[in-house]
Amino acid sequence: MNRDELLEIYEISKLDNRDLLYCANRIREKYFGKRIKVCSIVPGKLGGCSEDCKFCAQSARYKTHITKASYTSDEEVLAAAKEARDNGVPTLGIVSSGQSVSDDELERLAVLVKRIRSEYGLEICASLGILDKSQAKRLAQAGVSRYNHNLETSENHFSNIVGTHTFKDRVDTIKNSLEAGMGVCAGGVFGVGESDSDRVDMAIALRELGVDMVPMNFLHPIEGTPLEDVVPLSPMEILTLIAVYRFALPKTQIKVAGGRLLNLRDSQSWMFYAGATALMSGNYLTTAGRSVEEDMQMVRDLGLEPILS
Repeated sequence: MNRDELLEIYEISKLDNRDLLYCANRIREKYFGKRIKVCSIVPGKLGGCSEDCKFCAQSARYKTHITKASYTSDEEVLAAAKEARDNGVPTLGIVSSGQSVSDDELERLAVLVKRIRSEYGLEICASLGILDKSQAKRLAQAGVSRYNHNLETSENHFSNIVGTHTFKDRVDTIKNSLEAGMGVCAGGVFGVGESDSDRVDMAIALRELGVDMVPMNFLHPIEGTPLEDVVPLSPMEILTLIAVYRFALPKTQIKVAGGRLLNLRDSQSWMFYAGATALMSGNYLTTAGRSVEEDMQMVRDLGLEPILS
């Protein structure tokens, strides 16, 4: 569907989204069947970020509950890998705050990735900020199968929420990751003052880049950030938005990630009926999530199949 068509179904469905959800579910079933991908993450570095993303508690520019940078030890990362394997989660994401990663930290993580793959048999995703071509190649050679780098929002709205780097910086990192042979997990955060047009424009940008996984995060306002007083999106707004993205990206994995627990509340299971094919399980970086056991049970109760390999 083109931009005008996506905006039209989005606008129509604000009055009654039942038909939209039904059709989005049919698209999901056609291309993904009953399979639902489950992911978990562990921080490599938390907090102390020099960037000014207005929604993020990890920025050193804001006074939040994260007061300083902290690094996760090798032992803690390996323990998270073991826990993910024991819970039946096949993919672990290693996430580090900051605009980019140092050479020393990149080397440390490359060694950890090799150990996790050989000792625990997990697929590894990484999110380490802006990458140049050589860094992307090093991660791919170490065994990172997918790189996460969100666009966050549309190019038009980007400067309203991020001022310390550009939309192009993010696009270039995605292209470098794809060129290195990694899959790319790229999406954004919703409820940060963007318009309907911005939401559709980001979906089209992701489609044109050819990413294979789109995480959809929904603002969880955190005290101390510039967006602390923003009213979160309602569950029905979120479900409609997921469905529009399923129409825009029919063959792409759509993952519901940050803000799920706060914003969807008792409507969490509806995200699959809206077209989602993946979820982030366990705690997020700066907010609490839901246990993997609960999420696995939810997926199975719906007659769906969590992907365990």
